[in-house]
Amino acid sequence: MSNILIELKRRNVFRVGIAYIIAAWLLLQLTDVLVELLGLPDTAGKFVVLLLIIGFIPAVIFAWAFEMTPEGIKLERDVDRSQSITHKTGRKLDFTIIGVMAIALSYFIYEKITAPDIQTGAATEQTTGEVAIERSIAVLPFVNISADADNEYFSDGLSEELLNLLAKVDGLKVAARTSSFKFKNSDADIAEIGKKLNVATVLEGSVRKSGNQVRITAQLIKVDDGFHLWSETYDRELDNIFEVQDEIATAIVEALKLPLLGHDAQPISASSTDSFAAFDLYLLGRHHAREYSKQGFERAIAYYQGALEIDPSFAPAYSGLADGYQFLSDYGDLPQGEAQQLATTAAEKALSLDPDLVEAHASMVLLLNNLGDYSGAKIHFEKALSINPNYVNSLLRYRTTLASQFRMNEALEMTERALALDPLSNPVRRAHIAQLIVSLRFDEATIGIQTYIAENPDDPTPYEIWGNLFQKKGLPQNAIPMYRNAHRLRPGDIFMAAQNVGESLNLNDPDLVNHWLSEARSRGADGQWTRLAENNVLYAQGNYTELLQHVNSQLETQPGQSGLLGYRGVALMHLGQADTAASAFREALQGSDYEPGKPLSADQIYVALQLANVLDGAGNTTERDDLLDQASTLLEHIYQSEPAHAGILLRRAMLSSVKGDLPGVLHALQEAVENGFRDHWNLLRNPVFTRWQDSAEFIAFHQGMIEAAAGMRREYQINNPSPLAERTNE
Repeated sequence: MSNILIELKRRNVFRVGIAYIIAAWLLLQLTDVLVELLGLPDTAGKFVVLLLIIGFIPAVIFAWAFEMTPEGIKLERDVDRSQSITHKTGRKLDFTIIGVMAIALSYFIYEKITAPDIQTGAATEQTTGEVAIERSIAVLPFVNISADADNEYFSDGLSEELLNLLAKVDGLKVAARTSSFKFKNSDADIAEIGKKLNVATVLEGSVRKSGNQVRITAQLIKVDDGFHLWSETYDRELDNIFEVQDEIATAIVEALKLPLLGHDAQPISASSTDSFAAFDLYLLGRHHAREYSKQGFERAIAYYQGALEIDPSFAPAYSGLADGYQFLSDYGDLPQGEAQQLATTAAEKALSLDPDLVEAHASMVLLLNNLGDYSGAKIHFEKALSINPNYVNSLLRYRTTLASQFRMNEALEMTERALALDPLSNPVRRAHIAQLIVSLRFDEATIGIQTYIAENPDDPTPYEIWGNLFQKKGLPQNAIPMYRNAHRLRPGDIFMAAQNVGESLNLNDPDLVNHWLSEARSRGADGQWTRLAENNVLYAQGNYTELLQHVNSQLETQPGQSGLLGYRGVALMHLGQADTAASAFREALQGSDYEPGKPLSADQIYVALQLANVLDGAGNTTERDDLLDQASTLLEHIYQSEPAHAGILLRRAMLSSVKGDLPGVLHALQEAVENGFRDHWNLLRNPVFTRWQDSAEFIAFHQGMIEAAAGMRREYQINNPSPLAERTNE
């Protein structure tokens, strides 16, 4: 043994090995710099490491078998020992080793000097942030490797169920579904995904489904180094799919518990049904509900109903059903009254089965928003928030609650929170842009719309949002083409046609009004947006007898609906039935959760001012003054703290009108016009302004709005085809 060591030393094998290791270390430092500088993938660095490891063995063998001589490199056995110069070669290697070590030491000292001081505040904040990010995971959509491509809904659904289970683990941050699913079919590597989603671990896998058998492969990967914390393959019958979900989720928690979550991580809860068949139909329903179209919601409702026929106690399916009915009324032609009744039954059933189902509370927020019960919506939003503060749908739906009460700053906070939780989600991005518009931040909204359309050219929603932007800016001639684009791209949806009815009224173009009203009726004569458009047209035309009949028929299926009662009160006022009108306005206030002696909310101001106007004519000054005082205080608060919304400015004009203050009326109306108010017909039809119909100043102001409408109408007609041509081209 000692002879071998002596021979290794004589042949400089040890020296070659040491020199190789030091040189390899320096080469790896250079590789790290070049990989980052040239934007090379992390695999480039790994490839260099592999080559250096493989190269070590040939280097040592070469040192043993060959020798440097004055005549060149020869096999060691061919060199005369008396002529060997290995001792000289060894000295050269010694100098080489010393030089390389000096370079390595210099680099090491430089790196230490230039590294950030870990004692600084900035470094402390970075360390704290890294610790927070470590307790995080993104669940990527599992890859469907089944023979049937249609099984993709199942692999997507399984991924989402695992995400929902992990979201219930206390202390674990889970990236939202829509952001994680952005990387479906993406070639981005784990490091890039982790950086974009701001997570430290990623769960990925595959699903192969065949008959009643399923093979699920899952692996948990650290983002920073690509290390697999855990991986497993499950072969199961589909009847045991919930068991597999729990096994995977529990294994992930166990893999993360000690380094990240601590010993007190909460257990994972199982699925809400024991029936795979019901679960499978539920996944199909959820899949189609994300299409946001009439056909999509019709399919979703059918699948949810199928799931409930199998398992009538499956709470999430009831929640999906409640949402489906409401969205089918919004995007399709299901009558609003029927949709609300069906949704109420389904949402209440979901909560009776599972009071802590966050989806059910979010369904109630959506439902109560549509019913105008904003205090009730707040209760369910707060409950949803307590169950899951990161559930994006509850934030977006409560944003609508806040915006309906002119609490635009708070509504924008909701979308900003949702965007922080789910930054890559298209629905969240659209909601945020829409809220920027109603918050009158038009420049930011425009950039957002243009960016979104560039990324999603076939999505009709940004055209709707762009139409909303022009509407808020008071440019109906520009809004109509945008709504028309969305109308064409979204078959079955009535809302765009109804929007264009209103914008055509603002252009004072009866032919265009009739065209778009016909379009709305062709897609659903009983749809809520068709009914609303018809109400607006009858109101704008001053056809109060037909308006009253129309509204009364709608109230038969939607008793107590405050918006309809408001129309009814207005029609009755013009028909000379002030007492009955007062009753209608009172009922409308009660339908919006108002009680005498209770402070008004912003959404109640319009009807309260209509009632105050009736009371003023009847000489009931006590109740009138109470309503006016409350409205005045609230309007002033909103005026000072929120964006200059045209709706609030119109209400300020109404307040001044009931008080008999014509200069105040004209000032508020002028400010409203400057902020996009174009409803010139409202000045003639609103009973609050009736007292000024003979005023020269009021007539002149209204005439100015009519002339402005004529100018915008001419601009529209120059840039757009006739209604008949529009219809032919669709």
